[in-house]
Amino acid sequence: MCMFKHAALGAAGVLLASSLVLGAATAQDKPLIISFNGPAGEAYVGKFITGLKATAEQNGYDIEVFENQFNQAEQDQQVQQVLAAGKTPDVFIWWPSDAVAGLGSLRALAKTGVPVLKINQLPNEQDEKYIFGYAGPDDRLRARNAGYMLREAAAKKQAAGGEGFNVIVLAYPHSYGGYGLSIEAFKQAIAGSPLTIIGDVDEGFGQANGYKGAAKLIAKVKDQGIDFVYGMDDAILTGGIKALEEAGYKVGEDVIAAGTVCNGDKQLIEEGKQYGTTLQSPLHEGQLAIKLVTEYLKDGKLKQYINFTPNPVVTLDNIDTVAMRGYDGKLYGIDELCSGAWGG
Repeated sequence: MCMFKHAALGAAGVLLASSLVLGAATAQDKPLIISFNGPAGEAYVGKFITGLKATAEQNGYDIEVFENQFNQAEQDQQVQQVLAAGKTPDVFIWWPSDAVAGLGSLRALAKTGVPVLKINQLPNEQDEKYIFGYAGPDDRLRARNAGYMLREAAAKKQAAGGEGFNVIVLAYPHSYGGYGLSIEAFKQAIAGSPLTIIGDVDEGFGQANGYKGAAKLIAKVKDQGIDFVYGMDDAILTGGIKALEEAGYKVGEDVIAAGTVCNGDKQLIEEGKQYGTTLQSPLHEGQLAIKLVTEYLKDGKLKQYINFTPNPVVTLDNIDTVAMRGYDGKLYGIDELCSGAWGG
């Protein structure tokens, strides 16, 4: 009886040891993803990383995230460090700070033979051969939506007998990949309307740069009259609205402002200072990246090379009811989907 007991315990020990070895092997065999992107401290990027990591974990991946402060030289250095360490993940995720300046780093990543997914900035003629696909926002669609919002506001003003249709643009840095696509789509959207662009700020990302750039532009074009504002993202626009108010403009009355990305301040829409925005969810962007990685690792290719996240218009009329289902199947409200001062 005792002999059988010891035999059973011995067998159990072997099974336990085997399961531990198997578990360790399984853990080591988890696919690895390495992502190069901006800083988690920035609201939009922070929510992107949240969606990226959570979805990677749900799908059984290990993930390493390298953050840069919107600095391509810093990102290039991170790439060199990863390559020098001999790290060979299953997939690289590439969000360049500057797609043109970062081409050398992307080329170096692709040269390893590890597949690369580009995110946030659309592929171009120089880099499309180094990536297996794209996940992220449609720069043209969101800019077009902003143009249509201002066009609608201008039509209302014109119908009421109002005058003055000059537009200033609070833009991304002109070297950023999304700038050219955005400004051209916006111009196409307002073509044939009374709206006329009289100035374009090239200061940088974020509220502080939006304020600084707008203050300079206001001083330059104030004599022409400023009637409408297009912000290429709401963080930049938020700073611009502050500069306009300090210059004596009544935003929402004297000046009509529309933005995009939904990364500014919800209160500006609720108070009527911002006509509207477009809902570009960084959470969806992170989730979509992992969804495409999974598809590629399974099939060796993507069904679609270009994959956009949704981009609906948000105004005071629908701000309390907008919701979207994530790529994880869950339903998210606008405060969870937007970034910045939205309560999420």
